[in-house]
Amino acid sequence: MKKVILVSLLCMIFKTGVFSQNDPGFSQYMFNEVTFNPAAIEISNTLNASLLARQQWVGFDNAPSTQVLNVSTYLQDIYGGVGLNIINDKLGYENFLTIRGFYAFPVQVGVLSHLTFGVGAGVVSRTLDGTDLTYEDPNDPNAFYGRETFTRPDFNFGMEYVDPNIKAGLAITHLYRSAKNAGIDYAPRHYYLYGKYRFREVFDMVDIEPYLLLKSNMRSTQFDVNVIGHYDDMVWAGFSYRLGDAVAAMLGYHITPNIRAGYAYDYSVGVNRPYSGGSHEIMIITRFDGFNSENATPRTPRIFN
Repeated sequence: MKKVILVSLLCMIFKTGVFSQNDPGFSQYMFNEVTFNPAAIEISNTLNASLLARQQWVGFDNAPSTQVLNVSTYLQDIYGGVGLNIINDKLGYENFLTIRGFYAFPVQVGVLSHLTFGVGAGVVSRTLDGTDLTYEDPNDPNAFYGRETFTRPDFNFGMEYVDPNIKAGLAITHLYRSAKNAGIDYAPRHYYLYGKYRFREVFDMVDIEPYLLLKSNMRSTQFDVNVIGHYDDMVWAGFSYRLGDAVAAMLGYHITPNIRAGYAYDYSVGVNRPYSGGSHEIMIITRFDGFNSENATPRTPRIFN
């Protein structure tokens, strides 16, 4: 029954005639803005890497499953940061693979603040397997019964402002095509707007950090609000609400000074609540000190991290 429901949802999406997929969403995005914003790079002499794995809608057959690898570093010789995103996103009978390199250029705008601009370029490979899809109307002109792979160039842009307590950013992914013109071979353009503020020492050794995220492809919009508490820069915990979709709880820990691990559980509150066991997300973040120690003396250290 759950498989029939999921296939029905897919068919509803396909019957729009767009055949386009939204960017994957995460509950722990506040630790990984570089996934969608090339400007959100850490400006330091470390090599930074993060790995996220998300299993959405537990209980559905062929439910969405996403894995992301981000790697980045700052190079003083070119006065900028470079990095790599690899995103594998599977939804039902559709697989979406993005490989993208990026460059970020920081501009110091204050003693302890900077504005960074970033650009990314790569490819998107999209595979659609319609061999097992079932349609209510077999003669639907939008029905797809074969298996095809489409590979297209991909570009994104972003900017981010950071000071000791504030972070705010704007990013655009898939610059190549708008939602109106998106099709089976390409994802639509997405817009991201986010910001957070860190209230320090609200309680003894506890910082509180509210965060807002707005994500839209101009046809559908997602709004997230969350609050995270950091204790002694060792443990964090928080809650998030994704408007009309889910409530999430998050917990994280600094295993070592250079390794952090986080977990998030989403409780569905949308239309799939009766059928979904929620979503699970695991995150690992690590850094390697002194990676650029000989040629990287940060002029605009990213003190927010």
